[in-house]
Amino acid sequence: SSGGRGTIRSAVNSLHSKSNRAEVVINDSSSPAVVDRSNESIKHNIKPASSKWRHNQTLSLKIRKQILKFLDAEKDISVLKGTLKPGDIIHYVFDRDSTMNVSQNLYELLPRTSPLKGKQFPSCAIVGNSGVLLSSGCGPEIDAHSFVIRCNLAPVQEYSQDVGMKTDLVTMNPSVIQRAFEDLVNETWREKLLQRLHSLNGSILWIPAFMAKGGKERVEWVNELILKHHINVRTAYPSLRLLHAVRG
Repeated sequence: SSGGRGTIRSAVNSLHSKSNRAEVVINDSSSPAVVDRSNESIKHNIKPASSKWRHNQTLSLKIRKQILKFLDAEKDISVLKGTLKPGDIIHYVFDRDSTMNVSQNLYELLPRTSPLKGKQFPSCAIVGNSGVLLSSGCGPEIDAHSFVIRCNLAPVQEYSQDVGMKTDLVTMNPSVIQRAFEDLVNETWREKLLQRLHSLNGSILWIPAFMAKGGKERVEWVNELILKHHINVRTAYPSLRLLHAVRG
């Protein structure tokens, strides 16, 4: 009705009038700044808040303690040599009815101690592999971090200006061997994988070997290449406790 439209129009005008004038209190100052939103002018000098970042150690310790209820990243980042032996049977996380036997190669590549034991880092960068950083020029900023994590053996050399070169930990889902390296069908693809592994140069190669049964063969291919060619990587295979925590 016309009466209803008039009521709505009146309410909108009232709201607009009120929205064009507001009081803003900055840093608990008793002198509010009057902001005229209609012309976006500020009629009081406001000093910008300090942008310097400060570490809240109390809060970070609280968060760390809460996370430890579910997993311990230092301990659970990898199964260790002392906890398994060749021939042991493991149930897959996503295929509980299926099992795998710990191979000799897998056992040889298990770390004796956690690759992150006693380690803490001032800053960390987690870099995905979706391609959104293309033409970003973020490489130097990424490389400036103390610890850089990358995903699924993503290539870096040809994109170093955008994604950097530094790699401290890189994940490798078994399916990557199929998608990115054509299941190593010939020597060309095996050589490409070898080059990528050699480029890691001491980084942690994090292989979720116990997730699903479909990846067992591909994990063994990679393990064999690492041992045969004496590739300088620190292999890690996430513990079942960590995998269950991530799965939820």
